[in-house]
Amino acid sequence: MEILAAGGIYMKDDSTFTGGHVIAICLGSHSTHRVRLHTNLSSDSTKTPPLLKYLRQNGVDPSSAARVSAPYGTITGDAVTPSSNVFETVRRERMRKQMNYDCLILSTDISERDFRWLTTEASHRNIPVLVFTCGEYPVHTGGDIETIHLDDSGIPDYAGHMKEITAVLLEKGWISDHPVTRSLRDQVLHPSIAVLRTIGQLLLFGIMTGAVLLGILYLLGLPGQGDGHQAEIAPKQSVDHPDCSTVAACTTLGDQHLDALDDYIDIEDTKHLFVENRSQVDYLTYPVEDMTLGAPEVHQSLPFGDEAAFTEIWTRFTHFFPAREISDVNAFKLFSDGEGNTLAYVDVKPSGTTLAMDIRDNHAKPGEYRTLIHEFAHVWSLPVEDFKDDSTDVASLKEGTFMKAYTERFWSQYGEEWIDNKYKSDPEREAFYNSHITHFHEPYQATNPKEDFAVTFVKFVTEPMPEGQQLKDVKIRALYEHPELVALRATILENMVDYEKNN
Repeated sequence: MEILAAGGIYMKDDSTFTGGHVIAICLGSHSTHRVRLHTNLSSDSTKTPPLLKYLRQNGVDPSSAARVSAPYGTITGDAVTPSSNVFETVRRERMRKQMNYDCLILSTDISERDFRWLTTEASHRNIPVLVFTCGEYPVHTGGDIETIHLDDSGIPDYAGHMKEITAVLLEKGWISDHPVTRSLRDQVLHPSIAVLRTIGQLLLFGIMTGAVLLGILYLLGLPGQGDGHQAEIAPKQSVDHPDCSTVAACTTLGDQHLDALDDYIDIEDTKHLFVENRSQVDYLTYPVEDMTLGAPEVHQSLPFGDEAAFTEIWTRFTHFFPAREISDVNAFKLFSDGEGNTLAYVDVKPSGTTLAMDIRDNHAKPGEYRTLIHEFAHVWSLPVEDFKDDSTDVASLKEGTFMKAYTERFWSQYGEEWIDNKYKSDPEREAFYNSHITHFHEPYQATNPKEDFAVTFVKFVTEPMPEGQQLKDVKIRALYEHPELVALRATILENMVDYEKNN
C-alpha cells in the first residue's frame, strides 16, 4: 500500500520532536507500506539532517517534504509557536502527478490551505482519508474522510498520543504491533545512495537510447539552446563611467562590487512567502519632489509596523539608482494584498510614475533589494514617451525604443497571441512556460516582454555574466551589449555596497 502522510514538526522543551510527522514514523517502522511524508523541513535548523536520517531509517520517504527558511515550531507548556508548520508548501501541479496513493493520513498541524487542498484532491480521486487532530483548527469532514479527535487542546503533541494513534492503525490492519525489518528493496535510502544503486541501470539504458535521442534532437533542433539568438558583446566598447572606460572593465568592476556586497547580505537569498489572497488595500501615498517624500495622503492607517521603517525603502530606492533615471517617479505608495501575490508595482502615466511597495512582503533585505531592482527595470525601460498613447501595453510601443527592440528580438517567435499572457488562464500560462522552460528563469517572467526584461535585469545586476547557451542566459548576456546598462550595473552595485557600509 502507498500512503501519503502529511504532518507538522514541532520541538518540545526537552528538544525532542513531536507533531504529526510521528504518525508517518509509526507507519514506516511498523509496516512495509511505502510511506511518503509531506511536511515542512527547516533549512535553518541543524537538527534537520539527523531528522532526515531518522525518517529514512524508519521507512519514511521525505522526498515530498518542502524546505522553508524558518525554524521548527515549538511547544512550551501550553504555548505553541507554529513557525515553519503554517507555511503553504503544497506544489499543486507536482502533487497532482504524484497523487496515486491508496490512502492519505493527515494531522491538522500543517498549513490549513495545504490540508484543505489535499483533502479536496483526495475526494476528487476517491482516495480514503484518515485525519488525526488535536484541535489546531476545525475539521469539516465529508465524503470518505474519517477523523480521530485526540483532544481539542490545539497543542500538536502527537508524540504524546502515540498509544491512541497506534491503536487506530492496528485496528485498521495498517501496521503490526511490533517493528518490522525491511528488505533492501523496501528500505528508504538516502538520495545519493539510491543514485549509486541505479546508476548502472541508467548507464545501460542511456547507451541504448542515446543514439535515438541524439537523432531526435538533431531533427528538432537542440532544446535549451539560444534558439538562434546570440549575444554580441564588444568588450572594448567605450563606457561612460568615472571608474571604468570599457564594457570589459565595467563588467569586472560590477562583479567586484557584487563580491563586496556579499560581505553584508546574500542578495540571492529567498525567503518563503506564505501566499494570502486578500484584497489590495492602499495605506499611504507620498508625493515626491526632488527625490524627497512629502506629507502622505492617508487612505487607511498602517495595520502594523513603523512608518519610518517603510519610508526607508524609498531612501534605499533613491540611494541605489541614479536620480536622472528615476526622475519621473513622483509618488511612493504603501499598500498590501496580503503576503505573497503582488510584491510591488510601478504605475506609469503621463502625469508621473508611482512606485508602490507591499508592506507585508519587503521585510528581508535581499528580497526587497531584488524587488527594487525589478521595479527600477520597469521605470527605466517603460518611459511614458516610448508609447504611442497613455497605456503601457506592449502593442503601443514606438519603433526604435528599447522595449520594442527587446520584444521583437526575444518574443516574435511566439506569435502575437502570446505577447501578453497576463489575462490568460492558469493552464494556458503554465503550458506556455512549460513549453519554453529554457527561455525563462521563472514562470512570472513568461507573462510578457515587460516582466521578461525586469526579471532578466535583476539577474543581470545581481549575478555574474552566465555562460550557458539557453535563451534565458542569452537574454542576460545581451544586456552587456549596451554600454549604458553595463555602467548602470556597476553604479547600482556600488551604491548598494555604500548604503550597507554606512547603515
